[in-house]
Amino acid sequence: MAREIDDRKKKKALRRLDRVRRALAEAEADGDAEAAQEARALLTEWEDEFLGSVEERLNTFGSAFTDPEKGSLDEPLSQLQAAKLKELEAKAKGKETRPWKRSSFKPKDKAQRSSFSAKRPAPRANIRDINEDMPADRPEAGPATPRLSDIKPAPAPAPSPAPSPAPSSAKPRPRFTVIKGGKGE
Repeated sequence: MAREIDDRKKKKALRRLDRVRRALAEAEADGDAEAAQEARALLTEWEDEFLGSVEERLNTFGSAFTDPEKGSLDEPLSQLQAAKLKELEAKAKGKETRPWKRSSFKPKDKAQRSSFSAKRPAPRANIRDINEDMPADRPEAGPATPRLSDIKPAPAPAPSPAPSPAPSSAKPRPRFTVIKGGKGE
């Protein structure tokens, strides 16, 4: 089952590949030895092979990928191939490339932050100073552990009086009554 790829899209992808190759060749042909060295170092061996294999598959099959999960079936390049080609175009132009960051979204300053992002207050430290709980007029505590010679025996507890009966003015306890009729009857 052959896929139908628009010839214009295929030619556009081939032109992009050719543009990358021409930009690299021009950098080498400028006559400056340092620029030529830099242009050769721009493309790794893998990237050069990538350009060749994608171009060969586009000319042979009209598409450079077969797995429908990797891109739109009416496009000649998969999503990742298109992203890599875009990086190579930037490299050929001499712009900085960041292959680890393929997103067009850039972090903004706090002043330019989106109105949709959460506006939370700055996080506070969850620390509590135990000295804040102490009254200010109380002098500093002495040594942490008392010495055995400083400890005095506690006085004997005084005998407590016998408990007095409950006062008669207290309300009587409510009575539990069973009302007949209900589920059981």
